[in-house]
Amino acid sequence: MVVKQFNRPNRFELGGARATHQSPSRQRPSLPPSRCQRPPCQRRGAMLILIMVMLVGFLATVAFSVDIAHMHLSRTELRSATDAATKAASQELSRTLDQDQAIAMGQQIALENLVDGQPLQLTAADFQFGRSESDLSGRFVFAANQRPLNTVRVTGRRTADSASGPIPLVFGNLLGFSSFEPQLVTAATYIERDVVLVVDRSGSMSGEKFRELQRALDVFVATLNTTPVNEAVGLASYSDRASQDVPLTTTLLEVTDGLASLSTGGRTSISRGMEAGAVIMQAARSADYVERTMIVMTDGMHNEGPEPSDVATRLADDGVQIHTITFGRGADQSRMRNIARLGGGRHFHALSESELIAAYREIALTLGTVITE
Repeated sequence: MVVKQFNRPNRFELGGARATHQSPSRQRPSLPPSRCQRPPCQRRGAMLILIMVMLVGFLATVAFSVDIAHMHLSRTELRSATDAATKAASQELSRTLDQDQAIAMGQQIALENLVDGQPLQLTAADFQFGRSESDLSGRFVFAANQRPLNTVRVTGRRTADSASGPIPLVFGNLLGFSSFEPQLVTAATYIERDVVLVVDRSGSMSGEKFRELQRALDVFVATLNTTPVNEAVGLASYSDRASQDVPLTTTLLEVTDGLASLSTGGRTSISRGMEAGAVIMQAARSADYVERTMIVMTDGMHNEGPEPSDVATRLADDGVQIHTITFGRGADQSRMRNIARLGGGRHFHALSESELIAAYREIALTLGTVITE
């Protein structure tokens, strides 16, 4: 008997057979080998482009910022140079009454000031002469060629058609422009002033305190003597009564001598001192040609006579500017500050001789040339 042997196929072999005989439509297509998948490569390329765009924008911003800072600095230097030239020309005009000499002085001072590393050059056409007067709001208004002359107006330029030329920019070409052309106009009015000093000689000012006042006024007079303006100065003093001690004079030594001759004592009437100063002021030059200023000083409290603020109001209505100084801890700062406010001036408080000197010196320095535009 012959027995036929059948080898049963291994299931793995069957599985393999099935795998090798699958329909071609169900098999996955073979792909060529690649080091990266396409979508990540595309994202990296897009980021590089974005970074390049942002880098260009950043560099442009840095360049723009450098030029902006350069422009601001140049404009500031031009302002300082033009102001200096204008003041110098105005002072020379007041001293000589000669326009040509005023222009020459302004040009000389301009050349001593650098704008973007170069001296500022001004031509005669950059200077204009006229008169400035304050309007109802207190703002000075310039009128060209109006007499009597009291103002010089100067145009400081770093433009293509100016003597100094435009200001080159460092990165301007990258942004479409290569230079900066600033232009500024400044007017300086040379103000003549009549000044009346009103000082306290009440009992509280006796001794060393009065000597400190004398030394402070010595500095005030010395400061005025350094300016080219010939201010006329008068002196009034007060305790419970007031006196007109020195009429307006350009011989300022008379003022310090007059103060030295005073004696102290009595109560404190600030208002009567201001009224005595107003009488001196009435003998001043016409307000159409000079500014009028009163400087009122006290070391104590008002305790005699009318209210000082009423006198201040009348003086202000008459065009008198009032500065006030309080000296020492017992001085009436509140009342004196209000008087200065009514008179359109400033209030100073001094606790020591050095501070008193500084107050008088600062006032003296403000009595001359002013920039009005």
